[in-house]
Amino acid sequence: MIETEVTVQNSAGFHVRDASLVCKTAMKFNSQLRLHKGGAVADCKSCLDLLSLMAPQGTELVLTAEGDDEQAATNEIVKLFNVKFYEDEFASLAPQRS
Repeated sequence: MIETEVTVQNSAGFHVRDASLVCKTAMKFNSQLRLHKGGAVADCKSCLDLLSLMAPQGTELVLTAEGDDEQAATNEIVKLFNVKFYEDEFASLAPQRS
């Protein structure tokens, strides 16, 4: 079992698009992946579970992975947090206001 801390860095906090990215990524792996916030535990393969964490910017979460591909799964989920769920790239696609 792998346990690692991740921090919600994106300005909008952990929201629907982020939960969807985590869920989509987690589904590629056999391992059980969970995010923990205090006493709350969310299955990374369930968008509803993930959204129930209600994690604004700066929230520290613990990611646990258990299974035959736990290291690869952990790496992919941690990467999403580290790149702020591609927030900067996504923002650049939004129409510019004048």
